[in-house]
Amino acid sequence: MSETVELRLYSPLQIDVIDRDISDRAIPLQAADHERKEEYLRRIVRALGELQSQEDARHAFTAPQQDWSEISKKIISVDRAVTLVNNRLYGLYLCRIGKELAPKEVADLKWHCRDQWEHGWGEGYAHCPREGPSLGLYIHFWQDTAAPFLTRDELQAARKAEQNRPAVTEITPDTFWTLIAQAKDSWGGTHEAAAYWLAERLLEMGPEQTLNFHGILHGYMKLAYQYGLWNAAILILEDGCYGDKFEDFRAWLIYQGKETYLAALKDPDSLADIPDHENCRFMALPYVGDMAYERLRGRMPHVDMDPDAHRRLTAELKKGIVYGAETGYPHEWSEIAAYLPRLTARHTTPEELRARGRRGRLWNHGDPDIQKARAAAPKKKKARSGKQKGGESR
Repeated sequence: MSETVELRLYSPLQIDVIDRDISDRAIPLQAADHERKEEYLRRIVRALGELQSQEDARHAFTAPQQDWSEISKKIISVDRAVTLVNNRLYGLYLCRIGKELAPKEVADLKWHCRDQWEHGWGEGYAHCPREGPSLGLYIHFWQDTAAPFLTRDELQAARKAEQNRPAVTEITPDTFWTLIAQAKDSWGGTHEAAAYWLAERLLEMGPEQTLNFHGILHGYMKLAYQYGLWNAAILILEDGCYGDKFEDFRAWLIYQGKETYLAALKDPDSLADIPDHENCRFMALPYVGDMAYERLRGRMPHVDMDPDAHRRLTAELKKGIVYGAETGYPHEWSEIAAYLPRLTARHTTPEELRARGRRGRLWNHGDPDIQKARAAAPKKKKARSGKQKGGESR
């Protein structure tokens, strides 16, 4: 009989606590002061120890009964628990398998475990009220669907990376970019996990720094609202780029880091130097501050943001940006190749550009903002403007 292999999958838990000795409002565990956080963890682990026997008795999952993937034939059983790793609680899947799984099979197993948890597998852990004898503690915790699933080696690598990088405790325009770089170093193109990681860091830093992050992020988002950059996004995304997609594109651009962001505002064609254009939308990033602030304060950040202060912040951020002469100009199909030669060569052909031009204008020339932007263009641009009729409006 072949020897069984143990595979452990870890996923960080979101935890809120209500301590009746302090407040009647739930706070994220990350936001508790150090001493009280230690006390909370001790009580939570004690409560989980009592629940674990109930979970063990249910024996959550036996692979032969499943019909979700070919790899289920290799899995003997999967049991679920909660464990403490370096003072942090993780959901744990303990998988007994007949032999080693290939990377693709591990990815399939992670997907299945996430799906099971998301649909209430082990409800005793999904919502766990627990009153401590002295603290009057109420615990509410769950596994966030955006949280990463990590093997033991991946978890150790992630923790080692965190230990070797400087801790960000205050959000300024400089440390904002440091935090973005740390998220990208940790999670690369895995946008959901990166957004989750950023939200966790903000919860630890508290509401004031979360508000700072939200303001700086949306300041940079606004400053990237440039028609020339929109032209680049249209080429890169290929399937069209209306308002929501351009917002996601600008968030992705910020995620590429300060150097790439500033270079793109000076010359959008510089984005041709980025090797991977497969996942150029970061839908969750604009809402990271919303998610963290709502958990910390119970309301959205815009409620507490001073509009005048945010305008001053955006003006200050703008001082570090050098826009190219044509970055604010809405180029038509007939003008894109000359403005963005490298991106054009990478993402389309002259025949395709001409065909798009024949279908109509790229921009709505009846829009006062488009009229103003084209009127303010360099003279050489005006000479090349097309005169097509009809088409899409942006």
